[in-house]
Amino acid sequence: MSAVTAASANRIASARTAPSVCPHDCTSACALDVELLETGKIGRVRGSQRNAYTAGVICEKVARYAERVHHPDRLMQPLVRTGAKGSKNWKTISWSEALDRVTEQFVAKAALYGPATVWPYFYAGTMGLVQRDGIHRLRHAMKYSRWYSTICNTLSDTGWIAGTGSKRGVSLLEAAEHSDLIIIWGGNPVNTQVNVMPHAMTTKKRGATLVVIDPYRTGTAEKADIHLAPRPGSDGALACAMMHVLFAEGFADWDYLRKYTDDPDALAAHVATRTPLWAAGITGLSVEAITGFARLYGRTQKSYIRAHHGFSRSRNNAANMHAVVSLAAVTGAWQHRCGGALYGHSSIYPIDRTLIEGLDLMDAGVRDLDQSRLGAILTSDGDAGAKHQPGDGLPGSSPGAQGPRARRFVPLRARTIHHRDGRVCLHRVAGYVLSGAR
Repeated sequence: MSAVTAASANRIASARTAPSVCPHDCTSACALDVELLETGKIGRVRGSQRNAYTAGVICEKVARYAERVHHPDRLMQPLVRTGAKGSKNWKTISWSEALDRVTEQFVAKAALYGPATVWPYFYAGTMGLVQRDGIHRLRHAMKYSRWYSTICNTLSDTGWIAGTGSKRGVSLLEAAEHSDLIIIWGGNPVNTQVNVMPHAMTTKKRGATLVVIDPYRTGTAEKADIHLAPRPGSDGALACAMMHVLFAEGFADWDYLRKYTDDPDALAAHVATRTPLWAAGITGLSVEAITGFARLYGRTQKSYIRAHHGFSRSRNNAANMHAVVSLAAVTGAWQHRCGGALYGHSSIYPIDRTLIEGLDLMDAGVRDLDQSRLGAILTSDGDAGAKHQPGDGLPGSSPGAQGPRARRFVPLRARTIHHRDGRVCLHRVAGYVLSGAR
């Protein structure tokens, strides 16, 4: 046995395994088995077999999570900037001093301008309910500026709920076993949600048709029987033309529509002019491709649409998502085992968030600032600007990289407290950096 093999065997022998769950911003929420080493560190991270959806499969970055947790460049102590913004001059301070300094800043600015000058701004760092959303309790208790979340899934959530009433749907496990048509729409799970693919490929091997709808020829599209590549943001036009065919050629289930949907006659009238020819000019797809796909969908009762977060990437995607999810209602796919659609399951968890978020402390009179307009708000641009620019906390978020018009964050005049586990682009303008938990 080589020295390397022997060392690996000794490490495994001395480790015990603990159950966990992935904290990343991903709808898989994978069940994990994590090695706990005698050194106090974690070892291998594996997908758990205890969860039928995870089924032992996790993405590469989480499988190598120990490298992130124990990386030598990980921030372990708070930093305070000692020079001008952009100077990259930092000094390490203790947690006690850091918390005192930040608290003093909050108190001083609130006394000078009012509590709303502080704006706790965050997004999806560590995804536990307490670690992510507990900051709302601080916000509401102190009457700091409220936060209207508009980055990522607000558009797609709005469209889905408009079409279904609740963020829930049919399990992919059920579809993998029974569906005759799987449609992956607006996502590339080969790279971004690996758990989808084993179940989708199981369905395909069983004889079902796999369709991928994505503007790009992705790795997922390479696995499909049919790949449709509409122009970005034109998914709603494709869905409307499909509904035109479904109504015109007798694929619509009128009994289902009249029993379970609102005003199907108006919908039929609306799409009567949304022909495949009309949609072809918008989507870039051929009339034949649109019509053929609509007929395939219409004649397949056990059809399943797996809608992904590509529907959060265009301005009109609330309408696009609404149109796409309406397809399952027009054909009545929901009434058949494994038929229907899925985008997310968060509505199945009846969690009372009052204690976590301090909802009983919320004052609706406190200003509500739009997350996507961070740059405009901090630079007092027109109606987005506040009377006093907010000093903001940014836990688990990097708006300098992911926010709209990111360059506007560079000359921030507000005092920024950034909470991360690694250095990101916004650090050069932050006043303090508090090392995040992972």
